Amino acid sequence: MPETIGFIGLGVMGGGMARNVLKAGFELAAVVRRADTAGAFRAAGATICEHPRALAGLAKIVVTCLPDASALRSVVEGPDGLAAGPWTDGLLIDCSTIAPAEARDLAPVLAAVGARIVDAPVSGGAKGAAEGTLTIMTGGESADIERARPVLEAMGRHIHHLGPLGSGQAVKAANQLMVAVNLMGVCEAIALVRAAGVDPRQMREVLSSGAARSGVLEAHALRYLDGALEGGFRAELMNKDLGIACSVGRHSGLAQPATTLAQQMMQALCADGMGGLDSAALGLLYDRLNGAAAGARR
Repeated sequence: MPETIGFIGLGVMGGGMARNVLKAGFELAAVVRRADTAGAFRAAGATICEHPRALAGLAKIVVTCLPDASALRSVVEGPDGLAAGPWTDGLLIDCSTIAPAEARDLAPVLAAVGARIVDAPVSGGAKGAAEGTLTIMTGGESADIERARPVLEAMGRHIHHLGPLGSGQAVKAANQLMVAVNLMGVCEAIALVRAAGVDPRQMREVLSSGAARSGVLEAHALRYLDGALEGGFRAELMNKDLGIACSVGRHSGLAQPATTLAQQMMQALCADGMGGLDSAALGLLYDRLNGAAAGARR
């Protein structure tokens, strides 16, 4: 019989990841909040559980893809959580983006009920989640990573074991700060060429074949230019991730001027009521800033 894999967090990213687990031939059991999502996965053959404790009774391996550490702690430590009863030989594959220390803090909680954890944050966006082409950054014991590998390979194309528990989260923090800093550069470049009378779409096409090419220029710039800012990776989540990057840097005594500025810009975007939009909505904040500056010059 195929192994049953549990899944918690069937949002923009997790939904695509869970569907690929099903496509890979695993049985799927899930905890789902939304009735329409539960219905769709039930129709696809998944078993829907009432709470994580019930899920742990069906699956020795559970994948979580949740918005923050608070949600993850609730899933693990809550009264009906994964650790609410014995979970002998259980393995949690956490694909959420949290701080490295937050991942490590869950290890003794799970060990007390006979289970283990690997951190496995992902990169590649909703498209990568849907197509099973994610980059997955893992941390944990080698034996646990190898046990998790068939599930990881169902969800991603590039699986990297980076070191002990928390290592995947450290690299994900680096990923997020690089995306956000690059996004600031892309937004400023669009404003620059517009002010010079050049079509920013042409700029994007030209620079995508040169030294400035990047995933942000390819995808985020296009989402901003097309106004396709609903769904995707929300600005409020990027703001949370940049907070993680800043906290990790502070803990190590690092200078982080670019990360700090990127977080301030993302905080401003969220404070302006756009936290629920894709993080590429940062271009709208630049539009407002430049409009105000132009008005002041006149």
